[in-house]
Amino acid sequence: MTFWPRSLQGQLALRLALVFFAVSAAGVGLLLWQGSEAADNFGLEMLRYRTSELAQHLARTPNGEVVLNLPPALARLYSPKQESNLYAIRTGSGRMLASGKDFADLVAHWNIDRTPSNFRTEEFGARQDDYYGLTVMEDSPVGPVAVAVAHSSDADAIAVGMLKFFARRIAWMIPLFALVTLAIGAWSIRAGLRPLAAISRRAAKIDPRSADVRLPVEGLPSELLPLVQAVNLAFDRLQEGFAIQRRFTANAAHELRTPLTMLTAGLDELSDEPSVTKLRADVARMNRLVAQLLRVARLDAVPVNVSARVDLGQVAAQVVEYLAPWAIAQGRTIGLDEPGQPILVSGNAEEITDAIRNIVENAVLHTPRGTEVTVGVSADGAVTVNDQGPGVPAEDRGQIFRRFWRGKGVVTPGAGLGLSIVAEIVRLHGGAVEVDEAPGGGASFKLRFRPA
Repeated sequence: MTFWPRSLQGQLALRLALVFFAVSAAGVGLLLWQGSEAADNFGLEMLRYRTSELAQHLARTPNGEVVLNLPPALARLYSPKQESNLYAIRTGSGRMLASGKDFADLVAHWNIDRTPSNFRTEEFGARQDDYYGLTVMEDSPVGPVAVAVAHSSDADAIAVGMLKFFARRIAWMIPLFALVTLAIGAWSIRAGLRPLAAISRRAAKIDPRSADVRLPVEGLPSELLPLVQAVNLAFDRLQEGFAIQRRFTANAAHELRTPLTMLTAGLDELSDEPSVTKLRADVARMNRLVAQLLRVARLDAVPVNVSARVDLGQVAAQVVEYLAPWAIAQGRTIGLDEPGQPILVSGNAEEITDAIRNIVENAVLHTPRGTEVTVGVSADGAVTVNDQGPGVPAEDRGQIFRRFWRGKGVVTPGAGLGLSIVAEIVRLHGGAVEVDEAPGGGASFKLRFRPA
């Protein structure tokens, strides 16, 4: 199991946070190291200053004895009561001239010119501490002397003060600065990914009916450009595949029309035997399928002009008049509830005729023999077709407009293209198709068109 976020924005923000904290930790470490180095250098310079200062306070008495006359401030600094600052002064030959506490015993083993170093002593009472000291040859009023000085580590008030200052004044700013930086980084990442979100919305609108739409490449970050270009090339190949499929469907349907027409003419010359009647019904079904395939191919390939003013009531009346003899031959009837006045909508009369005809044909095929299919036109630009068949189950109402979709147990003739043609025509007109239950049972289809 991984805790790494799946979001690209989250991953970038997390990486930014990790880099920030790593750099902050390195910066704090470097600051502390530099502070420690500065404190050490300052301490070293202070020790060297003290060696020179101590040497200048040596004096020789009238009887020739060398004494150290410290002013009160230095006397308190090197007082025997404290063990933080130690000193010892020797001649070049090693003879001890002056020292504080028992430091002389330790210094006696040091070289005359001892480089700065750390040492630990357990010889000064009960105190055990780490010291830092050195020995330097200095000129003094009594001649060259070797001055050894040292101070305890806990006396390095500068380093301690620097750490306290950092903790009080700077450390608390790091989390605040981190939050501000991450907020700015998250905003920058979101702004940088905004073109990707726009492209995603554009891509979500692409479907087989709009296969010519491409993703925009203007203003894209260079990192996204290769991906978007590759996706556009993939859309080009898909569009070409759809075009090949449509051409194949149209060509196959055209090639089938001639032999079906000849077969229909030949069957019409035969006697009305049961086998011939069945063949005629099969050929009629094939003719209808070929006509629907050609209709689908034309809808996919040819733009439809839907700007004309069409009288919806008149179109519905023509469809009913055209299909009435066929419905009677099937043992059904078609009734029309005329609006009584023109109902004008924006669209294409031929396409609207096809849509209403397919809906009425579908209703006739599904309503029982001896029943009626009713067609009504309302003033809001809608055509309603009701049958008395089994109806459409609620779970299938979102599927019946897909091409070649047929419900379970359907025994009526057809290939599942008629309703998909209706949905496509209505979509091109900016309308909608609704399926519900008819008042007396059965299915109710309502085609809505935009009023003119």
